[in-house]
Amino acid sequence: MRFLHLVKVFWSNLIMTEKIIHSCKSPCIHEELAGEFKLVSAREIGKDVILNLSLTNLTTEAKLVNVDIRAASVLYTKKEINELLKEHQKVCIEGCEGAEIPVVITYAIYENLLTADNSIEVTAACSSESYDGVLIVDTNVVLDNPKFEIKLKKKARLNKPTEVDVVFTNPLKKEVSNIVVTAEGSGLLRDPITVKADSVKPNETIRIPMTIQPYKAGNKYLLVDLSTSGFQNAKGFLDIEVPDGE
Repeated sequence: MRFLHLVKVFWSNLIMTEKIIHSCKSPCIHEELAGEFKLVSAREIGKDVILNLSLTNLTTEAKLVNVDIRAASVLYTKKEINELLKEHQKVCIEGCEGAEIPVVITYAIYENLLTADNSIEVTAACSSESYDGVLIVDTNVVLDNPKFEIKLKKKARLNKPTEVDVVFTNPLKKEVSNIVVTAEGSGLLRDPITVKADSVKPNETIRIPMTIQPYKAGNKYLLVDLSTSGFQNAKGFLDIEVPDGE
């Protein structure tokens, strides 16, 4: 009988533990706090960067959590270059419940502080008097450069000048200047060429002409780099078929 009683106690405790784990939505009962960043905005230069910091209390007791959030522009090596955001918040999370803290990095904040890698590192240090330790949550957001088109004005011919247009519509909310277009391509250009343009207003479209002279037949790729005062190193390419002979 004592053996059956011990078995019943064992299974009762096991079921109770499983219920707590299930209600807290975590398979780990040794941690007290969990968190992650969720990006809710587009990864585009010119747009505000908006994230939600999702925190979950994995215990059955309420916690007052202190959250220190930082954001900085970084190189691809993760070296910090410019601080973009620093803020402190407090949030009370009930037992086995979650909370979301919005994090907004406006374009006005980061527009002149990004590196050429367009990379932003966001970190949250979360602590509580009832939590032995600090939960570090981090994420890296790499923003996409604006797009542009490359258009072949007429069919490419071997050893003949061929005109190409780079067509760019400015999606930013400000005028961009110092436009520099660099093109290269094996079999299309013996050396890279660079063309400059003045400025383009928001939502305005500019055509930047350039001339290539294919020197090898076959399927070739024209690689184009576009930089302005508002962003650096936007990339594009055009697949060009160069027929053999005249």
